[in-house]
Amino acid sequence: MGKATIKLPAYVSRVRLASGEYAYFWKLPSWARPTKGKRTGKETPVIRHGHPCPVASSPLGTSFDAMVQKAEALNDTLREWRLGMERKTIKPGTIAWLFVWYREQDRFTKNKPKTQRDYKRLMDMLVDFPTRSGTKLGVWAAGNLDAGSVDGLYKKMRETKGEREASYAMQVCRLVWKWAVRYNKTTGVSTNPFAGMGIKSTAAGENRATSRAEYDLYRATARELGYQNMAAAAAICFEGCQRVSQVFGLWPDEEKEREGKVPPAGLQWSVYKPGIAIALNQRKTGNPVWLELTIEVDGETVELYPDLEQELRDLRARAPRDEFDQPTGPIIVDERSGKPFDPRWLSTVHRRICDKAGLPKAMTFTGFRHGGITEIGDSGEVDVRPISGHKTLAQTRTYNKATAEKGRRIALKRREHIEQLGAREEGKGD
Repeated sequence: MGKATIKLPAYVSRVRLASGEYAYFWKLPSWARPTKGKRTGKETPVIRHGHPCPVASSPLGTSFDAMVQKAEALNDTLREWRLGMERKTIKPGTIAWLFVWYREQDRFTKNKPKTQRDYKRLMDMLVDFPTRSGTKLGVWAAGNLDAGSVDGLYKKMRETKGEREASYAMQVCRLVWKWAVRYNKTTGVSTNPFAGMGIKSTAAGENRATSRAEYDLYRATARELGYQNMAAAAAICFEGCQRVSQVFGLWPDEEKEREGKVPPAGLQWSVYKPGIAIALNQRKTGNPVWLELTIEVDGETVELYPDLEQELRDLRARAPRDEFDQPTGPIIVDERSGKPFDPRWLSTVHRRICDKAGLPKAMTFTGFRHGGITEIGDSGEVDVRPISGHKTLAQTRTYNKATAEKGRRIALKRREHIEQLGAREEGKGD
């Protein structure tokens, strides 16, 4: 693949460090920078529509994905302040006003940039949502909503936006109204009509499990299109039952990583020992996962995850090397830049592969992890924690200790299950 030019968000610059990495910086445009008094040296912020500039120049770290998220959040805030549309035209007490108020609360700003961006997108969608009266939902009084009107809104949204989008929108509203009730003298909201709706945390259909046949076709198509990184990522998620955010290094928390509170985002080549094991650590739970790749059975070496090993071997050959000729850095990177994937580009490439292979539109990358866990269950094992890294086994209320021996047993039973499936498929063709 040819090397593509990387477009940075507005007001972002980068500096190459001695390590070879790039550090990113977001700098206020000149028209928004505070002025400095010649005598006192005191800085005076720029005022627009009666409000001082709410953001300042900031370092954005070295992670490309994290930089994009932070820069977009800063640019959104800067644009809103510059235009002054929300504070200038929105009537206090309306739904649109309530969303603006909530986004100024610590309850909202403490969230990660991606979460803030997702919440804001849903709020904007709700503000512009058409109602029967011909007006937009944003002009309704937030304190006048009741259970009936909310149920009607949810039904209409499911019909026009889909189950998943409607469910997420209702969940965001539930959070906003809950916080608004706490400050009802300011917001005029005394009840939360979004409480008790029975909305599930995950919308139906999101966690469709990918089958092994689909997984095999996906990897073959990814390689055909030149995306060995995507084939390897699918293998880690399916065979190792790893979360997508862990494999791709999505949504890193650089501050907690520096403090050692969470492991680095993304899997590093240092955790992989070919033909021996891959040492994983679930960022969400902190649980370690030791995935043995081979085992001795009756004096013979048995490969437990041959498909995973093959994908990693092919990708390892392309990885950058250190002074000892060992692969270094993250395992899964965007081959255009050598940096972690931008989530939107990841989604684009995934859909490109699925479309080329004729795979279902409902097939998400998360489905690889679910498919792998399902396959373990189909092989006869109910406790998947030695592979998946879960903390508890709520399905069966069994709290067995997750051990390396159990991990080996799971891998062997899984290989037997796969071989039996293959034998059945061959028998059908006879």
